[in-house]
Parts: sequence; structure tokens; C-alpha cells
Amino acid sequence: MSAGIIWSPAGTALICGAAFVIVAAGMHAGADFLNPILFAFLIAALTAPLQQRLMKKGMPRGAAIPAVIGLIVLFCAFILGVISISLVQMGEALPAYQEMLEVQIERVMSFFPGTGISPGDIPAIPGDSPFRPSIVSVLAGLAGLLAEFFLVLLITAFLLPAGGEGPVFRRYSDVVVGHFTARGRAALATGAGTGLFLAVIGVDFPLLWGLVVFILSFIPFIGIWIAAVPPIGMAWLEYGTGGAGAVVAGIAAINILAERGFATPEAAKVPGLSPAVTIVSLFFWTWVLGIPGMFLAVPLTLAAKTLLESSEDTCGLARLMETKSVE
Repeated sequence: MSAGIIWSPAGTALICGAAFVIVAAGMHAGADFLNPILFAFLIAALTAPLQQRLMKKGMPRGAAIPAVIGLIVLFCAFILGVISISLVQMGEALPAYQEMLEVQIERVMSFFPGTGISPGDIPAIPGDSPFRPSIVSVLAGLAGLLAEFFLVLLITAFLLPAGGEGPVFRRYSDVVVGHFTARGRAALATGAGTGLFLAVIGVDFPLLWGLVVFILSFIPFIGIWIAAVPPIGMAWLEYGTGGAGAVVAGIAAINILAERGFATPEAAKVPGLSPAVTIVSLFFWTWVLGIPGMFLAVPLTLAAKTLLESSEDTCGLARLMETKSVE
């Protein structure tokens, strides 16, 4: 009988670290394949309570799952409709924006007369480019997006029957639903407030910018400011530096009011995760999965924490990731 191998704590940590690096590198290499699966898992976790609620009210599972999928399709169809229509309208108005850009650059250059740069030196944007997409290019892009969306829905439909089954999945679903509910209230208030504010001051495409702010507000810490860049640029084109400054101040004020008025105290922080863990996970998952990792960072980190909590051997690591409350 051979004696079992006894690993020292340092050896165990070294092996776990090596395994972590290998798994992360593999996920990075297969990000295009993994992203639809991870989004489908997240959607299944978010919608599992709704499915269970419909089933408790007497709806059979065979009808509850299509009902949930239908709600997801309607929500995404609205988003895609707003974005596609706005892109086409923006492309049609781009010559006017080109003239506005020349005017604003001329104003800026007036403060630096020795540069020798004139507005006429700015090349015109070609008719069909990423900045001025034609209807054909928009439809082609939407076709590819819809193909991936259909794949996500298909995977979600297979994952939903398992919704609510298993204590670990139920615990994770409760955590992630609580996080997105808290963040969603603040994100909706920020997006709606931003759209209304931009419409009042006369910035073009306020519905599009409000929707972008709503979506990107789910990215912790930096999402709101990434979303603020396009409307700030549009306000600068239309109204100059004063308009851009007004939009910066307006979005900042709206975000602060939304966080304080529409989010619970716990929503300012990610439930169960310290700010340091949240920001590190944001950069890590963005490197591993690309841009989708910015949206998946918190859900995936919460999933890792939930798995660590499920074992007595690793629950100590899970506690290290938590926010320490000070009474």
C-alpha cells in the first residue's frame, strides 16, 4: 500500500496558482467561444426566479421558459431598434457634424494662432465608414449580432430548466439578482435622467445616449464615464466647450442623485465584494474575455466567491473577498 502524498501549504498554493494561470490562459484563448455561454449562464441565473414564480402561479414549465425567453427578446429588440435607427440617422446627419467639427476646431485654433492648422486640413469622413455606416453595413452588423444573440438564447433555454435546482445555483442566483436589482434601479434612474437632461438642453439623440448610459452603468466604477464620452462629444460639436461642460456637470449630478436616491446603501458597493476585489476583477476579466469581460466581471467574481463558500476548505478565501463593514 502506497502512502498518500502530503502537500505543504506552500506547495498547495503553488499548484493552485499554476492551475489558475492555465485556466485563465485557456479562457483567454477561447474567449469567443466562452462569451456566449457565460452570458447565457448569467441570463439564466437572472431569470430563474421569474421562471420559478411563473411556475408557482400554475404555469407549466414548458410555457414558463418560452415566456421568459420572449421577455428577453422584447427587451433586446427595443435596444437593437434604438441603436440601429440612431446609427442610420447619425450617418445621414454626418455632413452637418463635419461642418460643426470644423467650426469648433476653428474656435480652438483661435487660441493657438501659431500652429498653422486650419479646419480645411481635416479630411472628410468617407461615405461608408465606421463613423458613417450605410443601411447595408448596419443591417449586416445587426445580422451577425442577431446570430450570436440567437446562440445565447438557445443556450439559455437549455440552462433555464435547471434554474432553482441545486443549493449553490440558487444561492448564486439570489446574489446576482440582488446585485443587478440594486444596480438596475440606479442605472435606470441615471439613464432616464441623462436622456431627459440631454433632450431639454437640445443635444441630438438623447434616447440613444440615455440607453448607452443605462447599459454601461452596470460596469463598476468606470462604466458611467465611458458612457458619458459620446454625449459630451456631441454637446461639444453643437454648443462648444460650454455645452460639453454642462453635460459633464449634468451627468455627474444625475449619477450622484441616482446613486443616493434610487439605490440601496448596499448598491454603492458590490454585495459581498470589496472595492479592491471589484476593480481587480474588472481589469482581470476584461483581459481574459475582452470587452464582454467588463460586463461579466462582477457576476463571474460573485460566482467564484459562491463556489468558494460552498466548501469549508475554501470558505476562508471567500471571506477575504468580502467588504468589511465597520460599525
